[in-house]
Amino acid sequence: MKQKESRVSSYYAVAGIYAFFIVALVFYIVVLQQFGFHGLEFQIGGKDNIITALDLLILGTTVASFALLGISLIAFKRKKDIRIFIISLAFFFFALKEFLFLIDNFFPRETVFIGHAERGLEFLILLSFMMLMYIYRR
Repeated sequence: MKQKESRVSSYYAVAGIYAFFIVALVFYIVVLQQFGFHGLEFQIGGKDNIITALDLLILGTTVASFALLGISLIAFKRKKDIRIFIISLAFFFFALKEFLFLIDNFFPRETVFIGHAERGLEFLILLSFMMLMYIYRR
């Protein structure tokens, strides 16, 4: 019984870390970087005003990451396995990271420095995989 309680408390600890980083990320982008305060002017060609291979790669990886997130959520809905849910979390954070690249490229008037947010999301992705290994070990 004590082992089950410690497992549940470790899940809550990881969920708390996730929640803290997500709130900090939103605070950083919206409040500190003032995203959305410059008019949100979309440019189809990105920063260089020309559609290049980089623009297509950014769009492609963003769409693919959201597709992987959708597939993993469908798999979780069918199996109800916590390991699939944690994989879904990792795909969610990866999709957010790619979405930040999309914002950085196609909304050039917004002065969002995504480097810090990118590192935070990469930390959450690694934390998801570490949590997955922790659960698999048990």
